[in-house]
Amino acid sequence: MKYPLLALTLGTLALVGCGSDDNHAEESTPTPPPPVEKTVNIDEATQINLIVEQFEPDTGTVLFSLADASQTAITAAKNYDIYFFGFPDKSKPSSHPKAWKRWHVTQNYRCQSKGECSGKLTEIKNGQYQFEIAGLDWQQHDPNKLVSHIKVAIQIYGAKAQNQLDLITVAPR
Repeated sequence: MKYPLLALTLGTLALVGCGSDDNHAEESTPTPPPPVEKTVNIDEATQINLIVEQFEPDTGTVLFSLADASQTAITAAKNYDIYFFGFPDKSKPSSHPKAWKRWHVTQNYRCQSKGECSGKLTEIKNGQYQFEIAGLDWQQHDPNKLVSHIKVAIQIYGAKAQNQLDLITVAPR
């Protein structure tokens, strides 16, 4: 007599179990893969556009991106000239009357195909680069600490092109 009751219980559990499998099939949908980002190698780019994204004035670390004319990310950049310019505050009187408040101090870093590189250029992701130096030190040429504005000029070289060299204000100090 217990067998019909046992069969009824097992049958009910089987039906309840089958119903829950249908719900799991509806909830789990495969996620599509991320889109493939189009890139161009620096030596194949016929135009190089540079945008400075971030600057750390204490260390001199610069974050910038490179793209070609069609906004395709440029990869494998390694040859560069990077110049930092320190300018005084224009509103303060100059102790050097002949300077006409146009004096500046510079620090430059370069890496060409032959020779040693000063600074470290790292590609963080496709088309985005970070340039690092040991520290941006104006003390040698500016012992009175009069530098109040910093500008940077970055030139990146490829086999077919180089970017336009612009003096970009990156930080008031």
